Amino acid sequence: MDRNKFVLYAYPFRTRAERVLWALKEFGYPYEVVRLDPFKGETKTKEFLSLNPSGKVPILTHNGEVLTESLAILEYLNDISTSKKLIPTESKAAYKYRKVVHYGLTEIEPYLWVAEQDSRSRALYTWPKGTYKDAIAQVRENIKPVWEWINASPYIAGDQFTLADIYFYQLIAWSKEHQIETPSAAKEYLKRLESRANFPAEILIQREDL
Repeated sequence: MDRNKFVLYAYPFRTRAERVLWALKEFGYPYEVVRLDPFKGETKTKEFLSLNPSGKVPILTHNGEVLTESLAILEYLNDISTSKKLIPTESKAAYKYRKVVHYGLTEIEPYLWVAEQDSRSRALYTWPKGTYKDAIAQVRENIKPVWEWINASPYIAGDQFTLADIYFYQLIAWSKEHQIETPSAAKEYLKRLESRANFPAEILIQREDL
């Protein structure tokens, strides 16, 4: 196996691994995607658990290293890139980038994950009655600043495309799956991201009402 090639382990359906896939394409790295079905036990094998004992994706291997946690992987891909950077280096721009990413990570994604556990993943998780409704109500409230950021600039963290846009594309897609209304400016933002040459078609948001 070519040790310089990145190998991304992902599920057959959309997960956080798609963030990594998009970043690999943006940076132009050579990569291979290995799709494993957790419902067939393919993430419980001795080989897979030796990579990540939690049995979860994404996992990215490169030069003998095993990388986990999607946002940490995105930053790693940025750090090693010699051709382009997708995290700002100027202090104010870097702060805004970190602010929006940390906000999504603490105020939006956790509630989407709980809602997922109490809906499509209910066979695996048990939550008190009303959890789904409360989690989605929290998403509807907490996502409001995101719409303001999108109104204020072409991209989520300012005038330039960054890794934060990869992250928020997925958060918005995830919220849409739970019937969170997407304002018109956000719809245009999503189209702008989807028009990028390196956008992975397999993560395209379904467009029934977008």
